[in-house]
Amino acid sequence: MRSRKIALTSVLISLGIAIHVLESFVPFPFPNGRWGFSNLVVLLSIVIFGTRQGLMVALGKSLVGSLLVGHFLDVAFFMSVFGSIAAALTEAFAFKMKIFGLLGVSVLGSAANNSVQACVGALFVQSKVIFWILPYMLVLGLPGAFANAYIVGRVISHVQKIGFGVFITEEAEDTENALSKLRSDHSTDRRKPWQRCHRDS
Repeated sequence: MRSRKIALTSVLISLGIAIHVLESFVPFPFPNGRWGFSNLVVLLSIVIFGTRQGLMVALGKSLVGSLLVGHFLDVAFFMSVFGSIAAALTEAFAFKMKIFGLLGVSVLGSAANNSVQACVGALFVQSKVIFWILPYMLVLGLPGAFANAYIVGRVISHVQKIGFGVFITEEAEDTENALSKLRSDHSTDRRKPWQRCHRDS
């Protein structure tokens, strides 16, 4: 179970890095801004594994992705890292509340991402002008949020139908452990009823 979780988390981080790099080639109307398509792997990680793995994926794809596109330790780097962390925490909290659908969770994550990026950018440039364009950034982030929610929903639906056994939430893990124990008990004691009674006596 643990090895499978580590393997799948690594795959999601790699996928997030790839999308992060590809996303850098898609022009955004404002400097250092992004459409947020790479956050779909963060949302997927939170839904499948929980907050901890979601944060790991957010950090991994931002750190390595920024390094690959040449923005390591510059303004865009810090905007990306802190924005991704804010999105992950917001989405995890909203998902646990269980009053928002995937679309609502994704939109809230996008809003948190853009808001924190604006704050980080304002700190670096020592100006509040960026807050004037924040509403436009929030609106422009909606297509990415919609796309992320749709893709994550399709992935979850597909995995549930074909039963890959990917979902490793605590409830699913407890159920799987209980079933494994029952199967193990059954396989290790295949004696006939009268044989069990005779040996147990």
